[in-house]
Amino acid sequence: MTQTAMITGASRRLGLYLCEHLLAQGWRVHAITREASEDLLRLQSERLFIHTLGNYDARAIDRCIAEFRQHSHRLDLLVNNASIYENDSGLMSQGVTFYEALTFVHMTMPALLVSALISELSEAQGNIVSITDIYADNPNPEYSLYCSTKAGLQNLTLGFAKKFAPKVRANCIQPGPIKFLPSHDDAHQQQVLSETLLASEGGFAPVLQTLTFILNNTYLTGTCIKVDGGRSLVRG
Repeated sequence: MTQTAMITGASRRLGLYLCEHLLAQGWRVHAITREASEDLLRLQSERLFIHTLGNYDARAIDRCIAEFRQHSHRLDLLVNNASIYENDSGLMSQGVTFYEALTFVHMTMPALLVSALISELSEAQGNIVSITDIYADNPNPEYSLYCSTKAGLQNLTLGFAKKFAPKVRANCIQPGPIKFLPSHDDAHQQQVLSETLLASEGGFAPVLQTLTFILNNTYLTGTCIKVDGGRSLVRG
């Protein structure tokens, strides 16, 4: 039986990478994105279903769920990957509006998806995997708003593990410096790597390897696995 995954934040970076590799492994993939990127569209396949939100709101999520049910009746894997990674500087002035966006993407959207699709997840004895951050445990003060909502996603996922066991398993992956952004200059990169025990950029492959480990280990739920090259041990 073909396995079915839903991945949020699927248009770029880690989400796109996971879509590409799960498709290559024969999965049916429902990709949720605010706006489909050219890279995601290039993955066109009879097993890829792209759901565009447009706006971050509950009506858009309801529409995506209805579209999902037109094609699939079970869900083996939900990856809560969508993220807004922004520094507090210059954004505090946006106040509630910006914080509402962070809260919706990191917490409300995962909660709505799980609530709506728990029957499909239970039918498949599926997995919920949330991509949080090492900052969820040890927040970076320059990203305090981001960190607080990633911590909320992590706590929410642990709650799912308790609430839906034994039919559904729920775990978190906490990435560290897996892939620098174009805005990260050489000085920033060197500073981060100097504070990382395995002093290199990890890439997306270690996250995929960890996701595969979670899926294959049927006695694993309620865990948070760091994929950070040891950075969390070094930074204060």
